[in-house]
Amino acid sequence: SRSKHQSISHNARALIIEALIMEMQNPDTGIKTQTQRVMITNIPHAVAGNDIFQWILQRLQITNEEALHLGDLFVKYGYIYPLQEPKNLTLRTDGSLYRFQTPYFWPAQSWPADDTDYAIYLAKKNIKRKGILEEYEKEHYNMLNKKINYKWDFVVMQAKEQYKAGKERKKADRYALDCQERAYWLVNRTPPGMLDVLEYGIDRVTDPNEDKVNQVRKHFFTSVESVWEDPGSVAGTVVFLENAGRANQLSHDSRADQKLKLCHCPQGVEPSK
Repeated sequence: SRSKHQSISHNARALIIEALIMEMQNPDTGIKTQTQRVMITNIPHAVAGNDIFQWILQRLQITNEEALHLGDLFVKYGYIYPLQEPKNLTLRTDGSLYRFQTPYFWPAQSWPADDTDYAIYLAKKNIKRKGILEEYEKEHYNMLNKKINYKWDFVVMQAKEQYKAGKERKKADRYALDCQERAYWLVNRTPPGMLDVLEYGIDRVTDPNEDKVNQVRKHFFTSVESVWEDPGSVAGTVVFLENAGRANQLSHDSRADQKLKLCHCPQGVEPSK
């Protein structure tokens, strides 16, 4: 059926994108990461926006405009997140620093961004900042307090446990993991004034009025799908997808371990201090 075909096409395109993200992180052919200083903290495994842009440009042999829009797509969907301007979900082609998101938080994963997880995230942030949340976060916090009040003691307990565990981490880890978690919720609980990219789908323009971007993205997927049909490319892609699968399994195992420790958040993500 048409809907089934569209679903398969959508899933295939998501897999292609995730294969590219994995290839970017290949130690031999990917983007070189370095420890970089952000604020007063040295953050490991950081990459410059221009390095991401140049890698896309050379790997796919596409135009500057196509490479930039594809890089934006990676950031908007949370595959890559900014370290210095968390809310600026665009790829800057300069020395601005980014990190790769853990596969567990990729959009194609099956686990839902549910209210309990978000409530724990907000409660933890509320503890850390002593009640100072952004206005939209306060609204969500109060709404969730009413909606899942029957389990609020559990929410607060988890938030306290995660905050306590986070304080025991190294400063660089706290900062990086805070950015990681914040990036996930910026995509999955979009603040007012930011476009909800998940409303449009992985193969669609992130702004319904940007016809030009839509044309660029259509051309990109046409080009990539032709590469996907090449047996040699498929073989390489399968390797990266297998690596992604192993990375996801590690993430799931880690999450299970954290649950045993009453840390109800994937990979023990904690806020910075």
